[in-house]
Amino acid sequence: MQPLRDLTLLLGRVVVGVVFIYHGWQKLVTGGIDGVAAGFGKMGIPLPTVSAWFTALVELVGGAAFIVGIGLPLVGVLFAFVMAGAGFFVHFKNGFGLPGGFEYILTLLAAGLALGFNGGRYSLDAVFGIGQPKRERQTVSA
Repeated sequence: MQPLRDLTLLLGRVVVGVVFIYHGWQKLVTGGIDGVAAGFGKMGIPLPTVSAWFTALVELVGGAAFIVGIGLPLVGVLFAFVMAGAGFFVHFKNGFGLPGGFEYILTLLAAGLALGFNGGRYSLDAVFGIGQPKRERQTVSA
């Protein structure tokens, strides 16, 4: 049962990671940081250029880190922070549903936290023992 659980966690991380990479790529390449910063400024987001870079890099680099499973708790918190900012500055005023509502960013916020703190054994964090509880050594008595 544990391998199936870990496989589904990996699948979840890959899907969420790809979504964040897509949006980070859009900000860096498709729209460009200058365009994103201008849009952020119009939305009242503080330090729009810094915020645009921060958001784009969290989404792009964090998405890749999520997929391979490195720094999962930190990346999950950063995803939640970015999504909370998107909610506060843009989506909450539009209500829950689409278009423009906050259900999508709320889903990404929750998925980022849930998968970030429960990433499974198929991750670089698990390979390197990062964030894993130390297992007690069992001694064999003669």
